Amino acid sequence: MFPDGKSSFIRRFEESASLSIEENRRILSDLHAALNKRDLDKTMSLFADDASLIVMPGGTCYTKVEIGKYFDKIMKTYEKFTLRDIHPPVVSGQMATHEFMYDVKLKSGPEGSVPAVVVAEFRDRKITQIRLYVDKLEAAKQLATGIIARRVVGSVAKRAEAMVNP
Repeated sequence: MFPDGKSSFIRRFEESASLSIEENRRILSDLHAALNKRDLDKTMSLFADDASLIVMPGGTCYTKVEIGKYFDKIMKTYEKFTLRDIHPPVVSGQMATHEFMYDVKLKSGPEGSVPAVVVAEFRDRKITQIRLYVDKLEAAKQLATGIIARRVVGSVAKRAEAMVNP
């Protein structure tokens, strides 16, 4: 026993948990850095072989190969694609939450800054699941082109905002 009454087992467990939290925070930061550099190999090296990616709402990649295809498509679709922190990642054990902005420019011209939140799960120093929540209505408002598209999106946005903030 140590002077604070903790056994060596408890102390090792606490040190291990603390190390795990820092490792998971680093892994998530490494993911964002790799995506910002458009480094698909580094990005994919951070995922477990049985990882999944869920883009809410809208789609799920059930395999590491599908996740790679998803990120490859993003890199090909956007001329500019940068993740910018709103707040640093919050890590609790094997789970992390991170708020950030997508700063994007489509190859077709429109650009915007879209808020997003990611919830990541980890196992054995790898990402096992990502749940990505993107504000798609905000993206539509910023990326809509043409007067009719902007009016339609604006009308839908007003209804959605009225529903969320009565």
